[in-house]
Amino acid sequence: MATAPHADEHAGPSFRTYLTVGAALAIFTALSFVFNSLARAKMISDHQSFVLILGVAVCKAVLVGMFFMHLKFEWGKLYFMIVPAFILGTMMAIVLLPDIVVAWHPHAEPLEPPVSTTGTR
Repeated sequence: MATAPHADEHAGPSFRTYLTVGAALAIFTALSFVFNSLARAKMISDHQSFVLILGVAVCKAVLVGMFFMHLKFEWGKLYFMIVPAFILGTMMAIVLLPDIVVAWHPHAEPLEPPVSTTGTR
């Protein structure tokens, strides 16, 4: 029985890549703790620490998305999921806009139903 050429190959990353990304995630997590410790020791400001930790979090999210969620290798499928999500998100924001605007006016009196002057119910 003949085996197919390239039967052992797959489109995703190799095991070594997973280990490398895992090590990078561990290093980035350690960096977050270091930046937090530096901010507590007043060696850097809280705002600098926030920006550095946020940058580390973005790097970690990109690594997880690209390699563990296989987004690097399936961009065509991702495109067809993101575009409808943006369209639906925009539509939802437009639909909820009147409720958001009404919430901005806390002193506005609530609407009352009209009173019937005919005396019938």
